[in-house]
Amino acid sequence: MKQLLACCLILSALSLNAQTGSIEMSTGGFSFIPAFTSKEPNLIINAGTNPKKRLTGHLMYMMRLKSMTPTTVALFTRYRFIDKKFKATIGIHMPAFQMTEDYQVTSFFGRELTLSYPVNAKWNVGSFILNGNARNTDFKVTLVSGNANYHVKKWNFFSQGYYLSVGDLTGVAETISYDINKHFQAKAFGNYTLTDGKVITTVGLKYNL
Repeated sequence: MKQLLACCLILSALSLNAQTGSIEMSTGGFSFIPAFTSKEPNLIINAGTNPKKRLTGHLMYMMRLKSMTPTTVALFTRYRFIDKKFKATIGIHMPAFQMTEDYQVTSFFGRELTLSYPVNAKWNVGSFILNGNARNTDFKVTLVSGNANYHVKKWNFFSQGYYLSVGDLTGVAETISYDINKHFQAKAFGNYTLTDGKVITTVGLKYNL
């Protein structure tokens, strides 16, 4: 029954009238908060509307590969209110659901602000702020991060430093990707939390539709 429900959710995600999408097999999960990235293998599905539009919608679905149970189902909407060389985008997570292996569900309502500026053809700098709270617990979180993105040929390096209100944590994270061809991309992620010395690493293979 659990496997059937998981498969139905995957098919539903793939059947959306999406204009962009990807499927990724990873040794870990994904989180907008680097310190919360899962260490267990996941299948990650993303689907979204045209990213060139000011108003966009996105769906993210994650599933544990070991038990074939959902990890996260999240729906986002974003609006780019400054769309010049400097870009500013606000977003709402409405909401994001997280599930344990026995299907206990918690939901999270979030608000985000993304700023970005291209320094030149290879470098882009920016920041990301996420503030949110759980709808059925007293969990609240604020993430403030600064980032730099370096792209050269088939390589992309995304570096970030962040502060997290939960546990008063500070950390750094790095995502490295390599475009194998038009559709396939190899990825590696690493996070180091300076406050408690926690290390998280994942590798994955992503297929862009």
